[in-house]
Amino acid sequence: MQTTDALIARFDTVIYDLDGTLIDSAKDMQLAVSRVLADHDLPPVSEDDVRVFMGQGSKVTMAKAFAKHGRILDDAALSAVTREFVRYYEADPVGHTVAFDGVAKVVRQFDRLGLKQGVCTNKFEKPSRTILEHLKLMPPITDLAGADTFPVRKPDPRHILMLVERMGRDPKRAVMVGDSIHDVEAAHGAGLPAVLVSWGYTTQPASELGADAVIERFDALPEAIGRIAQNNGGRGRD
Repeated sequence: MQTTDALIARFDTVIYDLDGTLIDSAKDMQLAVSRVLADHDLPPVSEDDVRVFMGQGSKVTMAKAFAKHGRILDDAALSAVTREFVRYYEADPVGHTVAFDGVAKVVRQFDRLGLKQGVCTNKFEKPSRTILEHLKLMPPITDLAGADTFPVRKPDPRHILMLVERMGRDPKRAVMVGDSIHDVEAAHGAGLPAVLVSWGYTTQPASELGADAVIERFDALPEAIGRIAQNNGGRGRD
């Protein structure tokens, strides 16, 4: 059986992480974080810093940004600077953000194959939708769960499971595509196989994170998922 045939026989749903997986948003994030830091008389952070800080939501990102400059914030102060960041970021989340090479092509290919596609991200839902719509990725992506959509977020597997349920799909026929250990933990906890991209926002190599496959180019994703399907799907199989 060809990998594409195996893919559509085994899976009908693809769930993606957003930052570092589908999109490179580091510049816009860096600008918003640095504006908050400037308001508190602190120097800016770099794009490389932000790529490391991201992945667990805006509050963790801001905690790491302030900690880089020796400022440890209590919960009230951290919540306040996170609200500042969200205001700055939501004012222009797409100024410099782009989709990684091959993303638009693969998303359209999966749509033609009849696969349902959703995004599960620890970024807030509003800017996530704005970005996906601006980049013309939504549609074909039809649903999104952000950090504020459900009471839980990755690496809690329920973040994925609640999204898949809302999409009207069976998690046994879904696969997760991400860039970090949080995506692997959430996917495997939900019973989904996980594919990681090699260029994501993580300091640890993707090959060391326990994913079912790692891809070096986004247009390698269909074949990677097809190979997982040919191996009987691993996690989540009947």
